[in-house]
Amino acid sequence: MNELLENEAFCTGVAVGVSLYEQKVVMAHEKKQYLKIGENLYYVQDGKERLAQVLEKICK
Repeated sequence: MNELLENEAFCTGVAVGVSLYEQKVVMAHEKKQYLKIGENLYYVQDGKERLAQVLEKICK
């Protein structure tokens, strides 16, 4: 029984951690800010934003 509770607690912890990081990613995207993972900076774009950038670059 203890092992089952430990597994459940672990899974709950992982789910909460993933949810927190998901919120950080969404918030960075909404604010158009970078997301730093280690020493690397990332920008999150949706498909429409990326397509607009590609078309702008091609049409110049």
